[in-house]
Amino acid sequence: MIDLKIVKALKLIESKLRGSRVRWVLAGSVSLALQGVDIRPNDIDILTDKEGAFEINRLLKDYEVKPIRFRCSRFFQSYFGEFEIEGVKIEVMGDLKELVEGEWRSLSQRLSTSRIIEIEGIRLPVSPLEDQLRSYQALGRRENSSKIRKIREALAKRSLD
Repeated sequence: MIDLKIVKALKLIESKLRGSRVRWVLAGSVSLALQGVDIRPNDIDILTDKEGAFEINRLLKDYEVKPIRFRCSRFFQSYFGEFEIEGVKIEVMGDLKELVEGEWRSLSQRLSTSRIIEIEGIRLPVSPLEDQLRSYQALGRRENSSKIRKIREALAKRSLD
């Protein structure tokens, strides 16, 4: 189930990005929940390309917490920024790469393989469950084991329907 605050934030994001040339897709827990995974999201993750990250920063400037800039952590690198809408944290990642088996792998293919989910009268691009499952498995992080199990359950249920 998705909290009403997250739905309101998604509506605002969709309205700001509608008509723009930004290629974007929802990822992480909100994407999983929208696709039937039994998970309760508490933030919104948006994947885009480098140009899209800076354009989203411009479009969501009134909600900016951390402006878009290149950031690199132990597992990820991207043009990253943070926003807050309706008390919900929004993370924007442009040209996201994850470190898998010692090499940086781009997640940009998700921008062209998205699925569309309709909720509350809006259409939202989401990263397919199969892509997210592969990422969580490749990262090999123990804290992702519950998500992996729940994604597998949702995929199994989908194939039965």
